[in-house]
Amino acid sequence: MTGAAHARAAESAAAAPTPPGRVAALTAGDGGQPSRTRGSALVLAAAAMMGTLGPVAGIAYRTGIAGPTLSAMRAGVGATILWILIAARRQPSIRLRSLSRREGTMLAAAVLVNGLMNLCLFVAWGLMTVALVTVIFYTYPLMTAVGSAALGRERLTPMRVAALAVAGFGVLLVLGAQVGPEAQASAPGVALALLAALGHAAYLMIVKGGFDRVPSAQATACVLSGGFVISGTAALIAFGIGAVGSWVVSPVAWAAILFVGSFGAAIPKIWVISGVRIVGATRGAILMLAEPVSAVIVAALVLGQTLVAQQVAGIALVLAAVVLVQRRDPRAEVAPPVAEEEIRVAEDALALE
Repeated sequence: MTGAAHARAAESAAAAPTPPGRVAALTAGDGGQPSRTRGSALVLAAAAMMGTLGPVAGIAYRTGIAGPTLSAMRAGVGATILWILIAARRQPSIRLRSLSRREGTMLAAAVLVNGLMNLCLFVAWGLMTVALVTVIFYTYPLMTAVGSAALGRERLTPMRVAALAVAGFGVLLVLGAQVGPEAQASAPGVALALLAALGHAAYLMIVKGGFDRVPSAQATACVLSGGFVISGTAALIAFGIGAVGSWVVSPVAWAAILFVGSFGAAIPKIWVISGVRIVGATRGAILMLAEPVSAVIVAALVLGQTLVAQQVAGIALVLAAVVLVQRRDPRAEVAPPVAEEEIRVAEDALALE
């Protein structure tokens, strides 16, 4: 087929009716400010819920459960909840066999990087203080922005750079007061926290446009199932039968596991996938910086910890970055390419004319 015909095929593919499974994913971000607001609200709500993960994990560790074991139990509980809802037809699903090779590969990649990310994060929490691990982990918005720009999906505009800088400095102010001589910094802990950040950045970039036909709940169930296998295997390799220790008879441990599995995994991860599909990886990553803000506020309200002026200023900066990143920035948007399989379908249609 000539170049001109190939171009007409691409135009036909772009203009062709969108397959039913992709309608919601493609139109959600194209409907103007209401859709972006909804997507941002989903990501912010997920960040608020996941902000409790570190403190609750700290409580669980005191019962004797190890990082890989807690990571596996969290993923297992979350996946079980979602698969039950899907089986009961309370959540939509599709046949995974219907996915294209690219979609299947991207979903498998999301399962792998998310599972490794959670394993690294939970082990790092066991090696260093939660605050220090979190400070290092929250370099992932910068990794996401640079990666998205390098892949040609989004552009690093002055507005995006400013939002990243303001949010990053705000997080340092929020968590910096908690990072002192007792932070227990170690090379393995720092390396694991950085690997977790890299994994989360990759996960967000894969989620945006990687497997849009898979409903968010079903995608999350797949991701958490993979996390259970990865972390469970690591726990068995590291501890053997010792992975099942005294914590199994601790009500506190099980309360923590049920909490992080539902409110720290199943629900917020659905919202992250749904929200990032609407607002994009970079904007979603910046919005996720509300997570440490949520953590210190919850600690102040529930644990009676006092917010110092430095932390209040940091919270204000993160909120300012959230407002800034919500402003429409046309220069940051890149039109998605037409999928090759859609072009081939259009070529076949033109050949029959």
